[in-house]
Amino acid sequence: MSLKHAILGFLSFSSFSGYDLKKAFDHSVQHFWPANQSQIYRTLAELEENGFVSKEVIEREVRLDMKIYSITDNGRAELHTWLAAPLPERDEREPFLIQVYFSGLLNDEETLHIFRQKLREVEERLAIYGLVYQNIQSTPQRINDERAIFFSVLTLEAGYVNNQAIAAWLRSAIERIESKNYKINMG
Repeated sequence: MSLKHAILGFLSFSSFSGYDLKKAFDHSVQHFWPANQSQIYRTLAELEENGFVSKEVIEREVRLDMKIYSITDNGRAELHTWLAAPLPERDEREPFLIQVYFSGLLNDEETLHIFRQKLREVEERLAIYGLVYQNIQSTPQRINDERAIFFSVLTLEAGYVNNQAIAAWLRSAIERIESKNYKINMG
């Protein structure tokens, strides 16, 4: 996924300033697609150059002028084309699994240290997902479309389910290492 398509997606719901787009990212998709302010502004400039967004400048006396971005018909077509096409297979590299693969070269205490650290990271991520879900439940939605909200929350569900499975696997591995049960468990 590219940042430009995420921005076009948000702009399909409503017009935004760059600052408000950053807030939209932070309150909705940050758990799987974070974006910083400079990336957003750089991408908005590219989208405007390609005719996918238009910009309205609102002059203000006291503060800097505000720039409000809206999706164009060409931008909607680009977003639709991207949404409707299967994505190419992504690189599935996972550095932690390389550590695990070669952990036979470490003693059990060293190995347990990296497994416990990874479990803490996954549990922290699960806590964040819980907070994001609570935020979704308590915040009025900018879009009034139950189907669109359903699909947006499915992303949170995917992250939660995947991380629950990883946490369960890590707990099982830790237990087996602690008890020196080095038998394979595929189910």
